[in-house]
Amino acid sequence: MKPFINAVIFLAAGAVLVVFAVVNALLLYTADVPKTTLNVTAPILGQLKIQGVPDPYYLVIGVVRGVVLLAIGLTGAKLMEIGLAEWRERRREEAVRRYYEQYGYQYQQY
Repeated sequence: MKPFINAVIFLAAGAVLVVFAVVNALLLYTADVPKTTLNVTAPILGQLKIQGVPDPYYLVIGVVRGVVLLAIGLTGAKLMEIGLAEWRERRREEAVRRYYEQYGYQYQQY
């Protein structure tokens, strides 16, 4: 029973990380981007004011958060993959052990 605990721990940790990444990505996607006014000095046109431009600092922070959330989500998916592989391996070993126990018991009867 104890080997199955490792697989369950990997599965649970991976699922928590994936859910965390997905929820935060949805919150990041639905967040409003603050608008700002840019002052630009052009050689021919002079000084220009561009209004309603998304704040560049906020956009950079959003991109960094997105990349970090992607890494967290991929790490969680890999942990889930490891947990599932561990679970399958333990079930296969258990089935093989039961088969040989049954086969050995039948062999002893003859």
